[in-house]
Amino acid sequence: MKYTLFKEADKKIEKDMQEIIKEIRRKIPEVISIFLTGGFSRGEGPVKKVREGFYPYNDYDIQVITQKKLSKEETDNISIEISKKLGYRGIGYFYNFKKEEQKFKENFYIDLKVDTPKDLETLLPRIRTIELKENSKLLWGKDVRSIIPNYQLKEIPLAEGAKLLLDRMSQLIQYYSLKKEMDKEFMTYIIQQAYAACCTSLLLLSKKYEIGYLKSMKIFKENYKTDFPELYKKSPNLDKKIEEFIKWKSNPEKLPNRNIDEEWFIVKDNILEVTKYFFSKFLNKKINTLEELSNGILGMREQFYLPFLNAIIKNKLKINLGKINILLLPLVSLILKYKYYQRLKKFKMNKINIFLEKSPELIIFGSLIFLIGSIDKNGVNEDLLKKGRELLGKVYNCKAKNWEETSLEYANAYITFFLQKII
Repeated sequence: MKYTLFKEADKKIEKDMQEIIKEIRRKIPEVISIFLTGGFSRGEGPVKKVREGFYPYNDYDIQVITQKKLSKEETDNISIEISKKLGYRGIGYFYNFKKEEQKFKENFYIDLKVDTPKDLETLLPRIRTIELKENSKLLWGKDVRSIIPNYQLKEIPLAEGAKLLLDRMSQLIQYYSLKKEMDKEFMTYIIQQAYAACCTSLLLLSKKYEIGYLKSMKIFKENYKTDFPELYKKSPNLDKKIEEFIKWKSNPEKLPNRNIDEEWFIVKDNILEVTKYFFSKFLNKKINTLEELSNGILGMREQFYLPFLNAIIKNKLKINLGKINILLLPLVSLILKYKYYQRLKKFKMNKINIFLEKSPELIIFGSLIFLIGSIDKNGVNEDLLKKGRELLGKVYNCKAKNWEETSLEYANAYITFFLQKII
């Protein structure tokens, strides 16, 4: 099978795939199908050549279909065991988060998802759902992709782009260190992820998104100036940066810039401009400042959750309640608060007030805007940092005294919420 742009590398990936298949079949006897999704399934998986051979530059996205439902913990444990079998660390070390431990070769893991056929029938309108149905590789077993809903890319809710931008901005906060405790190669990858998110979210906005980062990069480059003139005036080199870092990802032999500090501040400014522009369209309101952006995020419950809530009700209950679904949004928030409350309890953290007005996710992301905006080349804006820390303190027990400590607490709050299986 073709997994990468290099025939030699395909041999290494194929060997890994065979080991993954063997281990999954051994650990999950009820397995029906094993699929590979993401860049490696499209034949554009990034790899780097080193003296001992090739190593993958992205996680392996593995989707398993089984008769028996597995818990998030069971799935993670299997993922960790297989990752270690292949010589990688796996996802088990993310909490408590330590920036100095984020080395590129050690950070690789198997992104394992386990679902039943019934789960496939109710998958949400997301990019990964379309990827699984149309662009995945069947590694082993029965091809059950026909039961996945037939979503079109133009149907993907803009909430997908909103979440992607905020996730990638969160990574920039998690991995950047004022103490320069950063692996340059790994931080370059994080910067590339941020630029890829800018590209994807803006193309979702213009209804021109296509699966595949090289394809999307080309479409964005051809249309940037005409489709996004307001943004172009503020970030005229955005298309060039997206092209530079995505081309690097496809063949990561030489870092685009050894001065990773300089590149971090450039991407920080770019993604903030993209996010303000995107959310002004997404929320249909004027957003020019960090305050306006944070407030917009805190108040976006309807735009952020309703498209997916509609899909859940339609797919699982086979009914369409239309605008009545909006009445269920408080229940969605309550469920998210309860799940997060349980996660904090598991990690022996101080528990939040389950009757908070906003869901934890929106508060975490609202604080993110102030935290990433508080730092520039000249230092830290203490007023913005305080605003971010006070917001984060509503959902996480913050004891931080400076930006570095606050960014670590943000990382742990983010990981606590998002490493749970919500749906």
